[in-house]
Amino acid sequence: MKEEKQGRKEKKAVKRGYGMNERPHAGELGAFGLQHALIILFQTLPAPLLIAGGLGLGPGETSILIASALFVSGICTFIQSYGVGPLGARIPMVMVGSFVFIAPALLIIPEAGFGGYMGACIVAAVICGVVFVLFSDWLKVIFPSFVSGAVLLVLGTGLIGNALANCAGGSGAASFGEPVNLVLAGVTFLVVLILSVFGKGFVKGAAPLIGMAAGFAISVAMGMVDFSSVSEAAWIGLPQPLHWGISFPIDACVVITLVAVCGVVEILGTTSATTTVAENRLATPGETRRTVLTQSVTSVFAGLFNAVPTISGSANIGLMGITRVFSRYAVAVAGGIVLLMGLCPKLSAVFSVIPNPVFGGAVIMMFGTILVNGMKIIMESEQTARTQTILAVALAVGVGFNSVAGALDQFPFWVSTMLCGVPGTAFVAVILNVLLPGRNLKRPDPADAGAETHAAAETAEEEAPLGA
Repeated sequence: MKEEKQGRKEKKAVKRGYGMNERPHAGELGAFGLQHALIILFQTLPAPLLIAGGLGLGPGETSILIASALFVSGICTFIQSYGVGPLGARIPMVMVGSFVFIAPALLIIPEAGFGGYMGACIVAAVICGVVFVLFSDWLKVIFPSFVSGAVLLVLGTGLIGNALANCAGGSGAASFGEPVNLVLAGVTFLVVLILSVFGKGFVKGAAPLIGMAAGFAISVAMGMVDFSSVSEAAWIGLPQPLHWGISFPIDACVVITLVAVCGVVEILGTTSATTTVAENRLATPGETRRTVLTQSVTSVFAGLFNAVPTISGSANIGLMGITRVFSRYAVAVAGGIVLLMGLCPKLSAVFSVIPNPVFGGAVIMMFGTILVNGMKIIMESEQTARTQTILAVALAVGVGFNSVAGALDQFPFWVSTMLCGVPGTAFVAVILNVLLPGRNLKRPDPADAGAETHAAAETAEEEAPLGA
Protein backbone atom coordinates (compact mmCIF):
# COMPACT_ATOMS: atom_id res chain seq x y z
CA MET A 1 0.00 0.00 0.00
CA LYS A 2 2.77 2.39 0.94
CA GLU A 3 4.55 1.72 -2.36
CA GLU A 4 1.31 2.25 -4.31
CA LYS A 5 0.72 5.62 -2.60
CA GLN A 6 4.30 6.64 -3.28
CA GLY A 7 3.90 5.60 -6.92
CA ARG A 8 0.76 7.71 -7.27
CA LYS A 9 2.55 10.69 -5.74
CA GLU A 10 5.45 10.26 -8.15
CA LYS A 11 3.04 10.02 -11.07
CA LYS A 12 1.33 13.24 -10.02
CA ALA A 13 4.70 14.93 -9.58
CA VAL A 14 5.75 13.98 -13.10
CA LYS A 15 2.51 15.33 -14.59
CA ARG A 16 2.53 18.55 -12.56
CA GLY A 17 2.66 21.75 -14.58
CA TYR A 18 0.08 24.53 -14.26
CA GLY A 19 -3.61 23.97 -13.67
CA MET A 20 -6.39 25.54 -15.67
CA ASN A 21 -6.84 28.50 -13.32
CA GLU A 22 -3.20 28.90 -12.29
CA ARG A 23 -1.18 31.84 -13.58
CA PRO A 24 2.49 31.17 -14.44
CA HIS A 25 5.13 33.79 -13.68
CA ALA A 26 5.48 36.58 -16.24
CA GLY A 27 8.44 35.08 -18.11
CA GLU A 28 6.90 31.62 -18.30
CA LEU A 29 3.52 33.10 -19.19
CA GLY A 30 5.04 34.84 -22.20
CA ALA A 31 6.91 31.72 -23.32
CA PHE A 32 3.89 29.44 -22.98
CA GLY A 33 1.71 32.03 -24.68
CA LEU A 34 4.12 32.25 -27.62
CA GLN A 35 4.04 28.47 -28.05
CA HIS A 36 0.26 28.49 -28.27
CA ALA A 37 0.30 31.58 -30.52
CA LEU A 38 2.51 29.90 -33.12
CA ILE A 39 0.22 26.88 -33.29
CA ILE A 40 -2.84 29.16 -33.45
CA LEU A 41 -1.11 30.97 -36.31
CA PHE A 42 -0.87 27.81 -38.38
CA GLN A 43 -4.46 26.83 -37.61
CA THR A 44 -5.60 30.30 -38.70
CA LEU A 45 -3.72 30.67 -41.99
CA PRO A 46 -5.26 27.85 -44.09
CA ALA A 47 -8.79 29.31 -44.31
CA PRO A 48 -7.84 32.73 -45.77
CA LEU A 49 -5.07 31.28 -47.95
CA LEU A 50 -7.28 28.54 -49.43
CA ILE A 51 -10.16 30.94 -50.04
CA ALA A 52 -7.84 33.49 -51.64
CA GLY A 53 -6.15 30.82 -53.77
CA GLY A 54 -9.45 29.27 -54.84
CA LEU A 55 -10.83 32.64 -55.91
CA GLY A 56 -7.60 33.84 -57.53
CA LEU A 57 -7.21 36.88 -55.28
CA GLY A 58 -4.11 39.06 -55.48
CA PRO A 59 -1.66 39.73 -52.62
CA GLY A 60 -3.55 42.85 -51.48
CA GLU A 61 -6.91 41.15 -50.94
CA THR A 62 -5.21 38.05 -49.56
CA SER A 63 -3.46 40.22 -46.96
CA ILE A 64 -6.83 41.65 -45.91
CA LEU A 65 -8.23 38.15 -45.37
CA ILE A 66 -5.16 37.06 -43.39
CA ALA A 67 -5.07 40.17 -41.19
CA SER A 68 -8.80 39.84 -40.48
CA ALA A 69 -8.44 36.14 -39.61
CA LEU A 70 -5.58 36.80 -37.18
CA PHE A 71 -7.33 39.79 -35.61
CA VAL A 72 -10.56 37.84 -35.07
CA SER A 73 -8.83 34.68 -33.85
CA GLY A 74 -6.79 36.65 -31.32
CA ILE A 75 -9.75 38.51 -29.85
CA CYS A 76 -11.99 35.44 -29.78
CA THR A 77 -9.32 33.27 -28.15
CA PHE A 78 -8.78 35.89 -25.44
CA ILE A 79 -12.51 36.13 -24.74
CA GLN A 80 -13.02 32.36 -24.65
CA SER A 81 -10.09 31.66 -22.32
CA TYR A 82 -9.94 34.75 -20.08
CA GLY A 83 -13.61 35.68 -20.07
CA VAL A 84 -15.31 39.02 -20.60
CA GLY A 85 -18.56 39.45 -18.68
CA PRO A 86 -21.00 36.66 -19.62
CA LEU A 87 -18.80 35.60 -22.54
CA GLY A 88 -16.03 33.04 -22.40
CA ALA A 89 -15.96 29.51 -21.03
CA ARG A 90 -12.83 30.45 -19.05
CA ILE A 91 -11.05 27.29 -20.10
CA PRO A 92 -7.80 27.00 -22.15
CA MET A 93 -9.53 26.95 -25.54
CA VAL A 94 -8.41 28.68 -28.72
CA MET A 95 -10.73 29.96 -31.44
CA VAL A 96 -9.70 29.82 -35.10
CA GLY A 97 -11.34 30.07 -38.50
CA SER A 98 -13.20 26.84 -39.24
CA PHE A 99 -12.07 24.74 -42.21
CA VAL A 100 -15.64 23.56 -42.76
CA PHE A 101 -16.60 26.96 -44.20
CA ILE A 102 -13.91 27.00 -46.89
CA ALA A 103 -15.69 24.92 -49.55
CA PRO A 104 -19.02 26.80 -49.16
CA ALA A 105 -17.09 30.06 -49.47
CA LEU A 106 -15.64 28.99 -52.82
CA LEU A 107 -19.17 28.23 -54.07
CA ILE A 108 -21.03 31.20 -52.58
CA ILE A 109 -18.61 34.10 -53.09
CA PRO A 110 -18.54 33.91 -56.93
CA GLU A 111 -22.37 34.14 -56.91
CA ALA A 112 -23.17 36.38 -53.94
CA GLY A 113 -19.86 38.15 -53.38
CA PHE A 114 -17.90 38.44 -50.15
CA GLY A 115 -20.66 40.60 -48.71
CA GLY A 116 -23.25 37.88 -49.26
CA TYR A 117 -20.99 35.22 -47.77
CA MET A 118 -20.19 37.28 -44.66
CA GLY A 119 -23.86 38.18 -44.22
CA ALA A 120 -24.80 34.50 -44.40
CA CYS A 121 -22.16 33.69 -41.78
CA ILE A 122 -23.59 36.32 -39.43
CA VAL A 123 -27.15 35.01 -39.86
CA ALA A 124 -25.94 31.43 -39.30
CA ALA A 125 -24.13 32.42 -36.09
CA VAL A 126 -27.26 34.03 -34.65
CA ILE A 127 -29.47 31.06 -35.62
CA CYS A 128 -27.01 28.56 -34.12
CA GLY A 129 -27.00 30.45 -30.83
CA VAL A 130 -30.80 30.36 -30.69
CA VAL A 131 -30.94 26.68 -31.75
CA PHE A 132 -28.51 25.74 -28.99
CA VAL A 133 -30.50 27.57 -26.32
CA LEU A 134 -33.75 25.90 -27.40
CA PHE A 135 -32.64 22.45 -28.56
CA SER A 136 -29.23 21.73 -27.03
CA ASP A 137 -30.32 18.30 -25.72
CA TRP A 138 -31.36 17.17 -29.20
CA LEU A 139 -28.34 18.28 -31.21
CA LYS A 140 -26.45 15.03 -30.72
CA VAL A 141 -29.60 13.07 -31.57
CA ILE A 142 -30.03 14.85 -34.90
CA PHE A 143 -26.26 15.00 -35.49
CA PRO A 144 -24.98 11.65 -34.13
CA SER A 145 -21.28 10.84 -34.13
CA PHE A 146 -21.34 8.99 -37.47
CA VAL A 147 -22.74 12.11 -39.18
CA SER A 148 -19.92 14.19 -37.70
CA GLY A 149 -17.45 11.56 -38.89
CA ALA A 150 -18.86 11.65 -42.42
CA VAL A 151 -18.61 15.45 -42.48
CA LEU A 152 -14.96 15.29 -41.38
CA LEU A 153 -14.20 12.61 -43.97
CA VAL A 154 -15.64 14.68 -46.82
CA LEU A 155 -14.03 17.84 -45.46
CA GLY A 156 -10.62 16.17 -45.35
CA THR A 157 -11.07 14.77 -48.86
CA GLY A 158 -11.86 18.19 -50.29
CA LEU A 159 -9.05 19.92 -48.40
CA ILE A 160 -6.52 17.33 -49.56
CA GLY A 161 -7.53 18.09 -53.14
CA ASN A 162 -6.99 21.80 -52.52
CA ALA A 163 -3.62 21.10 -50.90
CA LEU A 164 -2.47 19.01 -53.87
CA ALA A 165 -3.56 21.74 -56.28
CA ASN A 166 -1.40 24.15 -54.29
CA CYS A 167 1.50 21.69 -54.38
CA ALA A 168 1.32 21.78 -58.18
CA GLY A 169 1.43 25.58 -58.18
CA GLY A 170 -2.17 26.60 -57.55
CA SER A 171 -5.26 26.21 -59.74
CA GLY A 172 -5.03 28.40 -62.83
CA ALA A 173 -1.34 29.22 -62.34
CA ALA A 174 0.79 29.43 -65.47
CA SER A 175 3.37 27.17 -63.81
CA PHE A 176 0.81 24.57 -62.70
CA GLY A 177 2.31 21.09 -62.63
CA GLU A 178 5.91 22.14 -63.19
CA PRO A 179 8.41 19.80 -61.47
CA VAL A 180 9.98 22.62 -59.45
CA ASN A 181 6.65 23.22 -57.70
CA LEU A 182 6.20 19.58 -56.76
CA VAL A 183 9.81 19.27 -55.58
CA LEU A 184 9.45 22.34 -53.36
CA ALA A 185 6.18 21.00 -51.95
CA GLY A 186 7.81 17.61 -51.39
CA VAL A 187 10.73 19.10 -49.46
CA THR A 188 8.34 21.11 -47.29
CA PHE A 189 6.24 18.01 -46.66
CA LEU A 190 9.31 15.95 -45.71
CA VAL A 191 10.35 18.53 -43.10
CA VAL A 192 6.85 18.41 -41.60
CA LEU A 193 6.82 14.60 -41.66
CA ILE A 194 10.25 14.21 -40.04
CA LEU A 195 9.50 16.71 -37.27
CA SER A 196 6.07 15.17 -36.66
CA VAL A 197 7.55 11.68 -36.27
CA PHE A 198 10.84 12.40 -34.51
CA GLY A 199 10.23 15.81 -32.91
CA LYS A 200 9.49 16.23 -29.23
CA GLY A 201 7.26 18.62 -27.31
CA PHE A 202 6.70 21.99 -28.95
CA VAL A 203 8.75 21.11 -32.05
CA LYS A 204 6.41 18.21 -32.77
CA GLY A 205 3.34 20.41 -32.29
CA ALA A 206 4.71 23.21 -34.46
CA ALA A 207 6.03 20.89 -37.20
CA PRO A 208 3.73 22.28 -39.95
CA LEU A 209 4.72 25.87 -39.16
CA ILE A 210 8.44 25.02 -39.05
CA GLY A 211 8.11 23.11 -42.31
CA MET A 212 6.39 26.06 -43.96
CA ALA A 213 9.15 28.39 -42.73
CA ALA A 214 11.80 26.07 -44.17
CA GLY A 215 10.00 25.81 -47.51
CA PHE A 216 9.54 29.58 -47.62
CA ALA A 217 13.27 30.13 -47.02
CA ILE A 218 14.10 27.74 -49.87
CA SER A 219 11.64 29.47 -52.21
CA VAL A 220 13.18 32.86 -51.39
CA ALA A 221 16.65 31.49 -52.19
CA MET A 222 15.26 30.18 -55.50
CA GLY A 223 13.89 33.62 -56.40
CA MET A 224 10.25 32.48 -56.38
CA VAL A 225 8.96 35.20 -54.02
CA ASP A 226 7.99 38.75 -55.00
CA PHE A 227 8.28 41.04 -51.95
CA SER A 228 6.94 44.18 -53.65
CA SER A 229 3.58 43.97 -51.87
CA VAL A 230 5.39 43.48 -48.55
CA SER A 231 7.49 46.61 -48.98
CA GLU A 232 4.35 48.63 -49.74
CA ALA A 233 2.41 47.38 -46.69
CA ALA A 234 2.20 49.45 -43.52
CA TRP A 235 3.58 48.25 -40.22
CA ILE A 236 0.44 49.02 -38.22
CA GLY A 237 -3.17 49.06 -39.39
CA LEU A 238 -6.65 48.22 -38.12
CA PRO A 239 -8.74 45.72 -40.12
CA GLN A 240 -11.63 47.47 -41.85
CA PRO A 241 -15.06 46.07 -40.92
CA LEU A 242 -17.33 45.07 -43.81
CA HIS A 243 -14.56 45.68 -46.32
CA TRP A 244 -16.66 44.13 -49.09
CA GLY A 245 -20.03 45.31 -47.79
CA ILE A 246 -22.79 43.00 -46.58
CA SER A 247 -25.96 41.35 -47.89
CA PHE A 248 -28.14 38.45 -46.80
CA PRO A 249 -29.01 36.08 -49.69
CA ILE A 250 -31.47 33.51 -48.38
CA ASP A 251 -29.96 30.52 -50.20
CA ALA A 252 -26.48 31.26 -48.85
CA CYS A 253 -27.88 31.75 -45.34
CA VAL A 254 -29.54 28.31 -45.45
CA VAL A 255 -26.38 26.55 -46.61
CA ILE A 256 -24.08 28.25 -44.11
CA THR A 257 -26.53 27.66 -41.25
CA LEU A 258 -26.54 23.92 -41.92
CA VAL A 259 -22.75 23.84 -41.89
CA ALA A 260 -22.61 26.05 -38.79
CA VAL A 261 -24.81 23.66 -36.79
CA CYS A 262 -22.19 20.97 -37.46
CA GLY A 263 -19.68 23.39 -35.94
CA VAL A 264 -21.78 23.70 -32.77
CA VAL A 265 -21.80 19.92 -32.36
CA GLU A 266 -18.02 19.87 -32.86
CA ILE A 267 -17.34 22.57 -30.27
CA LEU A 268 -19.42 20.71 -27.68
CA GLY A 269 -17.01 17.79 -28.00
CA THR A 270 -13.92 20.00 -27.96
CA THR A 271 -15.10 21.79 -24.81
CA SER A 272 -15.32 18.59 -22.81
CA ALA A 273 -12.16 17.25 -24.46
CA THR A 274 -10.35 20.34 -23.15
CA THR A 275 -11.62 19.93 -19.58
CA THR A 276 -10.95 16.19 -19.71
CA VAL A 277 -7.30 16.70 -20.65
CA ALA A 278 -6.86 19.61 -18.22
CA GLU A 279 -8.81 18.39 -15.18
CA ASN A 280 -10.02 14.86 -16.02
CA ARG A 281 -13.70 15.87 -15.97
CA LEU A 282 -16.50 16.69 -18.37
CA ALA A 283 -17.37 20.30 -19.05
CA THR A 284 -20.01 21.77 -16.75
CA PRO A 285 -23.33 22.97 -18.22
CA GLY A 286 -22.20 26.54 -17.54
CA GLU A 287 -18.94 26.06 -19.43
CA THR A 288 -20.74 24.45 -22.35
CA ARG A 289 -23.37 27.20 -22.47
CA ARG A 290 -20.77 30.00 -22.36
CA THR A 291 -18.62 28.24 -24.98
CA VAL A 292 -21.42 28.07 -27.55
CA LEU A 293 -22.68 31.56 -26.70
CA THR A 294 -19.17 32.90 -27.20
CA GLN A 295 -18.78 30.98 -30.46
CA SER A 296 -22.01 32.53 -31.77
CA VAL A 297 -21.05 36.06 -30.73
CA THR A 298 -17.49 35.77 -32.02
CA SER A 299 -18.72 34.32 -35.32
CA VAL A 300 -20.90 37.41 -35.76
CA PHE A 301 -17.81 39.48 -35.00
CA ALA A 302 -15.84 37.43 -37.55
CA GLY A 303 -18.44 38.11 -40.25
CA LEU A 304 -18.29 41.84 -39.55
CA PHE A 305 -14.49 41.75 -39.88
CA ASN A 306 -14.21 39.74 -43.10
CA ALA A 307 -13.29 36.37 -41.53
CA VAL A 308 -14.88 32.92 -41.60
CA PRO A 309 -16.85 31.83 -38.50
CA THR A 310 -14.80 30.65 -35.55
CA ILE A 311 -14.44 27.15 -34.16
CA SER A 312 -12.36 25.71 -31.35
CA GLY A 313 -8.90 24.61 -32.45
CA SER A 314 -7.80 21.22 -31.15
CA ALA A 315 -4.05 21.34 -31.83
CA ASN A 316 -3.50 23.28 -28.61
CA ILE A 317 -5.09 20.46 -26.61
CA GLY A 318 -2.28 18.24 -27.84
CA LEU A 319 0.31 20.87 -26.87
CA MET A 320 -1.13 21.08 -23.34
CA GLY A 321 -1.04 17.31 -23.06
CA ILE A 322 2.67 17.40 -23.91
CA THR A 323 3.74 20.37 -21.74
CA ARG A 324 1.26 19.75 -18.87
CA VAL A 325 0.61 23.50 -18.83
CA PHE A 326 -3.18 23.93 -18.85
CA SER A 327 -3.30 27.57 -17.76
CA ARG A 328 -6.07 29.51 -19.48
CA TYR A 329 -4.00 32.63 -18.87
CA ALA A 330 -1.27 31.30 -21.16
CA VAL A 331 -3.89 30.79 -23.88
CA ALA A 332 -5.25 34.30 -23.25
CA VAL A 333 -1.73 35.68 -23.74
CA ALA A 334 -1.52 33.69 -26.98
CA GLY A 335 -4.74 35.36 -28.10
CA GLY A 336 -3.19 38.75 -27.41
CA ILE A 337 -0.10 37.87 -29.45
CA VAL A 338 -2.17 36.69 -32.42
CA LEU A 339 -4.30 39.84 -32.15
CA LEU A 340 -1.15 41.97 -32.45
CA MET A 341 -0.13 39.95 -35.52
CA GLY A 342 -3.47 40.90 -37.08
CA LEU A 343 -2.68 44.58 -36.50
CA CYS A 344 0.52 44.33 -38.58
CA PRO A 345 -0.35 44.50 -42.32
CA LYS A 346 3.29 43.93 -43.22
CA LEU A 347 3.27 40.55 -41.48
CA SER A 348 0.04 39.62 -43.25
CA ALA A 349 1.65 40.66 -46.54
CA VAL A 350 4.54 38.27 -45.85
CA PHE A 351 2.10 35.41 -45.33
CA SER A 352 0.26 36.38 -48.52
CA VAL A 353 3.36 35.85 -50.70
CA ILE A 354 4.10 32.33 -49.44
CA PRO A 355 4.32 30.25 -52.64
CA ASN A 356 1.44 27.84 -53.18
CA PRO A 357 3.69 24.74 -53.25
CA VAL A 358 5.11 25.63 -49.82
CA PHE A 359 1.67 26.08 -48.32
CA GLY A 360 0.35 22.90 -49.94
CA GLY A 361 3.27 20.81 -48.72
CA ALA A 362 2.89 22.16 -45.19
CA VAL A 363 -0.83 21.46 -44.78
CA ILE A 364 -1.36 18.19 -46.63
CA MET A 365 -0.64 16.05 -43.56
CA MET A 366 -2.95 18.20 -41.44
CA PHE A 367 -5.78 17.72 -43.92
CA GLY A 368 -5.05 14.01 -44.14
CA THR A 369 -5.39 13.82 -40.36
CA ILE A 370 -8.86 15.38 -40.62
CA LEU A 371 -9.88 12.63 -43.05
CA VAL A 372 -8.43 9.90 -40.81
CA ASN A 373 -10.20 11.29 -37.75
CA GLY A 374 -13.47 11.22 -39.68
CA MET A 375 -12.89 7.57 -40.55
CA LYS A 376 -12.03 6.81 -36.93
CA ILE A 377 -15.24 8.40 -35.65
CA ILE A 378 -17.31 6.42 -38.15
CA MET A 379 -15.57 3.15 -37.24
CA GLU A 380 -16.10 3.75 -33.51
CA SER A 381 -19.80 4.56 -33.93
CA GLU A 382 -22.50 1.89 -33.82
CA GLN A 383 -22.58 0.10 -37.16
CA THR A 384 -26.03 -1.05 -38.26
CA ALA A 385 -27.65 -1.52 -41.65
CA ARG A 386 -29.42 1.80 -41.05
CA THR A 387 -26.28 3.81 -40.30
CA GLN A 388 -24.43 2.23 -43.22
CA THR A 389 -27.28 3.18 -45.56
CA ILE A 390 -27.21 6.76 -44.32
CA LEU A 391 -23.43 6.96 -44.67
CA ALA A 392 -23.45 5.39 -48.13
CA VAL A 393 -26.02 7.82 -49.53
CA ALA A 394 -24.64 10.90 -47.76
CA LEU A 395 -21.06 10.24 -48.86
CA ALA A 396 -22.14 9.38 -52.40
CA VAL A 397 -24.01 12.69 -52.71
CA GLY A 398 -21.40 14.88 -51.01
CA VAL A 399 -18.32 13.39 -52.65
CA GLY A 400 -20.00 12.56 -55.95
CA PHE A 401 -21.36 15.99 -56.87
CA ASN A 402 -18.21 17.61 -55.54
CA SER A 403 -16.14 15.47 -57.93
CA VAL A 404 -18.13 16.20 -61.09
CA ALA A 405 -17.77 19.87 -61.90
CA GLY A 406 -20.79 21.39 -63.61
CA ALA A 407 -23.18 18.49 -62.94
CA LEU A 408 -25.64 20.82 -61.19
CA ASP A 409 -25.04 24.00 -63.18
CA GLN A 410 -28.55 23.89 -64.67
CA PHE A 411 -30.12 23.95 -61.22
CA PRO A 412 -30.61 27.00 -58.97
CA PHE A 413 -27.50 28.08 -57.09
CA TRP A 414 -28.80 26.96 -53.69
CA VAL A 415 -29.38 23.41 -54.99
CA SER A 416 -25.82 23.00 -56.28
CA THR A 417 -24.37 24.49 -53.10
CA MET A 418 -26.55 22.39 -50.79
CA LEU A 419 -25.64 19.09 -52.48
CA CYS A 420 -21.88 19.49 -52.91
CA GLY A 421 -19.20 18.50 -50.43
CA VAL A 422 -19.72 19.15 -46.73
CA PRO A 423 -23.19 20.76 -47.01
CA GLY A 424 -24.43 17.88 -49.19
CA THR A 425 -23.10 15.22 -46.84
CA ALA A 426 -24.50 16.91 -43.72
CA PHE A 427 -27.87 17.70 -45.31
CA VAL A 428 -28.49 14.20 -46.68
CA ALA A 429 -27.25 12.48 -43.50
CA VAL A 430 -29.46 14.58 -41.22
CA ILE A 431 -32.56 14.16 -43.40
CA LEU A 432 -32.11 10.39 -43.67
CA ASN A 433 -31.35 10.08 -39.95
CA VAL A 434 -34.65 11.78 -39.15
CA LEU A 435 -36.80 10.06 -41.80
CA LEU A 436 -35.56 6.46 -41.98
CA PRO A 437 -37.29 4.00 -39.63
CA GLY A 438 -35.41 2.69 -36.63
CA ARG A 439 -34.10 6.05 -35.48
CA ASN A 440 -33.43 6.68 -31.79
CA LEU A 441 -34.98 9.96 -30.69
CA LYS A 442 -34.11 9.54 -27.03
CA ARG A 443 -31.97 12.13 -25.33
CA PRO A 444 -28.29 11.13 -25.23
CA ASP A 445 -27.17 9.01 -22.28
CA PRO A 446 -24.70 11.07 -20.18
CA ALA A 447 -22.56 7.96 -19.71
CA ASP A 448 -22.28 7.51 -23.48
CA ALA A 449 -21.47 11.19 -23.87
CA GLY A 450 -18.75 10.82 -21.26
CA ALA A 451 -17.21 7.86 -23.04
CA GLU A 452 -17.25 9.71 -26.37
CA THR A 453 -15.66 12.75 -24.77
CA HIS A 454 -12.84 10.76 -23.17
CA ALA A 455 -12.16 9.11 -26.54
CA ALA A 456 -12.16 12.51 -28.22
CA ALA A 457 -9.75 13.82 -25.61
CA GLU A 458 -7.35 10.94 -26.22
CA THR A 459 -7.50 11.55 -29.97
CA ALA A 460 -6.92 15.27 -29.51
CA GLU A 461 -3.97 14.73 -27.17
CA GLU A 462 -2.30 12.22 -29.48
CA GLU A 463 -3.07 13.61 -32.94
CA ALA A 464 -4.09 17.25 -32.62
CA PRO A 465 -0.66 18.84 -33.22
CA LEU A 466 -1.14 17.88 -36.87
CA GLY A 467 -4.75 18.94 -37.14
CA ALA A 468 -7.01 21.89 -36.52
